[in-house]
Amino acid sequence: MDAINIKKCTKCGGTRFNSWDRCMDCRNARGRVRQERMKANGGKHTAAEWKALLAASPTCAECNRPWDIIPPRPDPRYKNVWTKGHKIPIYHGGTDDISNIQAECYRCNFEKNAGALTR
Repeated sequence: MDAINIKKCTKCGGTRFNSWDRCMDCRNARGRVRQERMKANGGKHTAAEWKALLAASPTCAECNRPWDIIPPRPDPRYKNVWTKGHKIPIYHGGTDDISNIQAECYRCNFEKNAGALTR
């Protein structure tokens, strides 16, 4: 009999992978850790606060490019080029309060790296 060769994650042993060949179990675990960190750090904002901030931000807070000259995201599921960025990363103790949020283009947001934990 032929054994079925099922791909396993080298980190957690999971067998569920998304279309980018990333382990979904690891991704979900990282999401849970982030949500707990956000809850512990405190702060929150409403959709209305975010919309007001976005309306007052004609350009990316990081690179200052206007939204209309930023190329579309490669993944067609995302319709906007802007993202919510944290001035002080959640990883470094930043809150999810609107005062710690800024409108950033997806390129600037994705290139940022919270780096090593400095608490």
